[in-house]
Amino acid sequence: MKLEAIISILILLTASGTAFGFSSDSGKGAIVKLSGTIQPSSSGSLYSSGGVSPDRVRSLNDKIESNNYDAVVYEINSGGGTVVASKEIMRDIEEVEVPTVCRFRDIAASGAYMIALGCDHVVADPSSITGSIGVKSSYLEFSGALEKYGLEYVNITSGKNKDIGSPYKNITQQEKEILKDKAELVHEQFLTQVRQNRNISDENFEQVSTGTIFLGSEAEEIGLVDELGGREEAFSTAENITGKDLEFSTISQQQSFNIFSLLSADSLIRNILGVSQSPMRASLY
Repeated sequence: MKLEAIISILILLTASGTAFGFSSDSGKGAIVKLSGTIQPSSSGSLYSSGGVSPDRVRSLNDKIESNNYDAVVYEINSGGGTVVASKEIMRDIEEVEVPTVCRFRDIAASGAYMIALGCDHVVADPSSITGSIGVKSSYLEFSGALEKYGLEYVNITSGKNKDIGSPYKNITQQEKEILKDKAELVHEQFLTQVRQNRNISDENFEQVSTGTIFLGSEAEEIGLVDELGGREEAFSTAENITGKDLEFSTISQQQSFNIFSLLSADSLIRNILGVSQSPMRASLY
């Protein structure tokens, strides 16, 4: 009699476990950390994994695909960077075939926010700094120093606007207007991406278009992010999308020393001073 009762209890517990979901579908979640300045390529740095670049993101995405992960959480901590690199990374994230969640840490502004437009869902801490949807084009000008030390800038070009942005000559008002027009065009492209990917009212969109920075709590009210929270909220969202109990692990790229950058004096100076090779470049900062 006791044996029959025990068997009955075991059958009941097994059935109950099935009904109430004691067993769940499990899977793997990837964490990809994207920190630092967004740049065209990581190969110009002394360490090839420095900053955020399209080739680095593609390499990490390839690892995710080859290891059959069920979802990805991109943890972003960047103030932005170059325009085209930001666009490329956004498109690379869009092409990931599993659910993607972007989590904003201290800052995810300008070009870093553009990256997040490629994600299915965006989570920000209430104190995260985001927004800054605008374009900056700037460079150092040395013309005053050349004149002070009796140095002359010799310019031989086949077009009157060929050397716009040269640090060795004083820019004219007409040249400033040309550069400003280009920056406005890039800004409009950025705003178009935001309009296509986020459900933002016309009133809030007008505020966003000014290039203002927002805290995460403000960004959630406006519609720039989907949810407030941190890593746990990002994980929960990924699990809800996939319907699986995910075990998360960090996907990283092995850091390798780039001897060619060390041997190049020009590249070494740029790495130390943080100066780009081009004297003028439009950036999403």
